Amino acid sequence: MTNLLLALAALLTLALYATSFRRVPEGEAWTVRRFGRYVRTLQPGRHAVWPLLDRIGRHVPLTGHHVELPARALGRDAGGADLYFQILDPLQTGERLDRVDEWVRDHADDALSSMTCDVRPQASHADPELADAIKDELNRRLGSKGLRVVRCELVAEA
Repeated sequence: MTNLLLALAALLTLALYATSFRRVPEGEAWTVRRFGRYVRTLQPGRHAVWPLLDRIGRHVPLTGHHVELPARALGRDAGGADLYFQILDPLQTGERLDRVDEWVRDHADDALSSMTCDVRPQASHADPELADAIKDELNRRLGSKGLRVVRCELVAEA
C-alpha cells in the first residue's frame, strides 16, 4: 500500500512538473491570467507557469492584424480606412493583447477624429499623402505601446 501511494505521489509530482512548462511558438505571444486577472505576457520560447493557478488567456499572432475603421469625413470625401499593423514588443503592449484589435480601432478612431480638423480641404481618398499622414500619426501614438502600423489604405464610401 505504501509503495502504491509513493508511486501515485511521484506520478502526480511528475504531472505537475510537466504541466508547469509552456512553449510559445515563434510569431505568437500568450497572455497569462491568474484568477481571471492579467499577470504577464509570454513571448516566443519556453516558459514556466504555475500549474493549477495560471491559465493561458489568449494566443495572439504578432503579425497580420487588420482593422477596418468606420467611415468619416476626410477632406472633401467621406470614407473609412483599412489599417494593417503588427506587434513589435508584446511586453510593452501587455494586458492590451487580450483585445488588441479593438484597442487599436479605438485609438485610430480618436486619431482620425483629431486629424479631420487638420486635413487639407482639397485632400481626397486618392491622396497617398493623406494615408501616410494617418499612418505616421498612428505610429506616433502607438509606437510606445509596442505596436506599428505598416500600411494604411483609404477606402471611399460607397
